[in-house]
Order: sequence, then C-alpha cells, then structure tokens
Amino acid sequence: MATTLSSGTGSSGSWREPDLPKGRVFAAPDYNQTKEQQREATMRRIWHLKSRGVFDGWLTDFGADAERRLLASLECLAIYDHSLSVKLGVHFCLWGGAIKFFGTKRHHDKWLKDTENYVVKGCFAMTELGHGSNVRGIETVATYDTNTGEFIINTPCESAQKYWIGGAANHATHTVIFAQLLMNGTSQGVHAFITQIRDADGNICPNIRIADCGHKIGLNGVDNGRIWFDNIRVPRENLLNSVADVLEDGRYVSSIKDPDQRFAAFLAPLTFGRVNIATTAVYISKVGLAIAVRYGLTRRAFSISPNGPEVLLLDYPSHQRRLLPLLAKTCAMSCAANYLKRIYLQRTQRQTKLSIYTLVL
Repeated sequence: MATTLSSGTGSSGSWREPDLPKGRVFAAPDYNQTKEQQREATMRRIWHLKSRGVFDGWLTDFGADAERRLLASLECLAIYDHSLSVKLGVHFCLWGGAIKFFGTKRHHDKWLKDTENYVVKGCFAMTELGHGSNVRGIETVATYDTNTGEFIINTPCESAQKYWIGGAANHATHTVIFAQLLMNGTSQGVHAFITQIRDADGNICPNIRIADCGHKIGLNGVDNGRIWFDNIRVPRENLLNSVADVLEDGRYVSSIKDPDQRFAAFLAPLTFGRVNIATTAVYISKVGLAIAVRYGLTRRAFSISPNGPEVLLLDYPSHQRRLLPLLAKTCAMSCAANYLKRIYLQRTQRQTKLSIYTLVL
C-alpha cells in the first residue's frame, strides 16, 4: 500500500548529507533487505561516490567526450547495482539533462553545479497515471498569471497525478514538471517547469502532496513516488526556455513555429536516457550470461562410463542450445549498442532540436 505524505510532512528519507560512509559500502547488494534499508544503502553509495569526486563534470562539462564518460560510468554502476544506476540516471540524466538541454544560461548557472554536487536532489515529473508514453496527452495544467508573473500549476484530476517518479518518495528536493501550458485560454502544448517540492529539512512544500509507490518486485533502492499539485505558483524564470518562452507581458514566443516540431524538440533531450537504458540492458544480459556460462563450465552431472569423470553441464548439447544462442545474441546486441552510442554522440545540433523524436509524432 502506498504511503501518502501531505504538505509540510517530512519523509522517511535521509536528508542532510551524512558522515562519510564507513565499512564495505560497495559490498554486494542484499536484496533480502527491506525497501527502506535498500534505499538507505543506495544513498550511502551515492555519498561515497560524491566524496571521491566521481560526479565532477557529469553536468558542467559539455561535448561528446563528457557524454561518453557519463554513459560509461552509468553502465559500470548498473553492472554492480541497478538501483544505484537508475537513481543516478534520474538525477543526472533526466533532472539534470532537462536543465542542461531544455534550459538556458540562467538555468545552467543556477542549477547545474548544485545538481552535480548533490546539493539539489532532482526528479523528473513527466509520467502520469493516465499518460505514460503518450506525453502529448498529459493533463497537468500550467496557467500563466500576468498579474504576478508566475505560472500556476495544478493537478486537475486523479489521472493527472505524476506517477512512478523516481526519487520523489523520499529524497528529491526539486522536480521538472511537464504540463500543458495555457496562455489566455489557448494551449501551447507541453512545457517543462522547475519546481521545489521539499525544503532542506525534507518537509514537503505547501500545496504539494506526495505518496510512496511502496515495495516493488525489484529496484527497491529507488524511491518511486506519486505527486499532486494544488495550484502551486512557479516563477516565470523557472520555465525551461531553450525552445519557447513567455515574456513578462504574457506573450508566448518560440523559435520553432510548427507545434509538432516544437513538441519533438521538447522530447529530444530524453534520447540520452533512452540510449543509456538500451545499452545498460545489454550489460545486464552480459552479467546474467557470465554467471550461467561460468556455472556450466564448473558444474558436473553424470558420467559416460561407470568409472569416468562426470560431464560438464556445458558439454551437454541441450545446455549448449539454451545458452549459446543467447550468448551470440548478446554479442550482436553489444555491437548494436555501441553503434547506437556512436550515432547519438555524432548527432548534429539540428538533430538534437528537431529530428531525433520525429517518429513519435
């Protein structure tokens, strides 16, 4: 059952940066622990990595080499602990990536370094209960108030609650909200807004309600949550405006006039995360196959002759037919994943803004 945390109520998460973790922080993950223990272990590992400068440059360095290092780092972490990789992926690739690619200099200067240093803990509020892949259909609404220069963001119905948001249940202090922007009663489509959801002590901000999605069959080191907004007010400057902006007088401006291309441009920065998910899946397959093949090369069962040695499992044709096609497929997928990374890293600025997500229109 999901636990609901209302405005002003502290969560059960660890808030202030703890003393540097001691002992075997990176001992093998223990999946018999409770979700609370697994979440705590994930945060200990994050602080351990942070204290050793692992995150330096993950957001503040730009260019293909920086993206290549980030992909490699997340792949390595996923081999060890997928919860850790997902938690960091949400913080750096989704929250941080949204600011880096949706935002402009004012957002970069204010948010990127604090995100990299884990002073700000971010999450990514796009998915809703009623709309996951169909981002165009999300129901959260942002209305611009010309009198105050603020956006009013509201969850109008239960299907509009932000759902399964990684980091929301315990640790996130800020989020990027995706909402339908209404300007003078006219919808300008989906836009992204920076919003604080918790204070430095972990108290949930006013007019925000958060619920814990609870125990899952896996990845319990990630604190997935649900979020509702009750007409919260967000400064105009918190609109991520690399594609479109709202001026002080309430005028809506965009360098991309076509609504379909503008929508594609909003989704294009998510490509890094999709590439990371695809390549990480290949590495997880490698881990499983390494265990299975190694076991098949050490475990013996039955002998051909009464006094002869027992036969290795991998010498049995039936065992080979199960494992070797999967091994070949994973090798092929590994080559495809590396090719996918090269395509992504060699993309042009125009492809980043317009073309990558054209197929979803």
